[in-house]
Amino acid sequence: MGVKQVKRFKEDDEVIWSSQAGGSEKVKIGLVVEVIPAGSSVKKSRFAIFLDAPGMARSEESYIVCVGPNPGSRAKPKYYWPRTSALSLNTN
Repeated sequence: MGVKQVKRFKEDDEVIWSSQAGGSEKVKIGLVVEVIPAGSSVKKSRFAIFLDAPGMARSEESYIVCVGPNPGSRAKPKYYWPRTSALSLNTN
């Protein structure tokens, strides 16, 4: 019987994950800006107004991640609430 490894990150960790939309996959890299405890709604986050998320609590600890714009861009940073299972610590 296998043991599920629990991924834990802290604020300011740089994480990487891939997401899929419109038939294409995109790799995203960003900084953890908030840790959401298990059973808590993301709607209580200080970043809630920036998220397009349903707000239902997740059974495991989860993370709000900020992906900044490219250098020289006038775009604003984007905030995501990715699945914890998709996240890895960026070691590059």
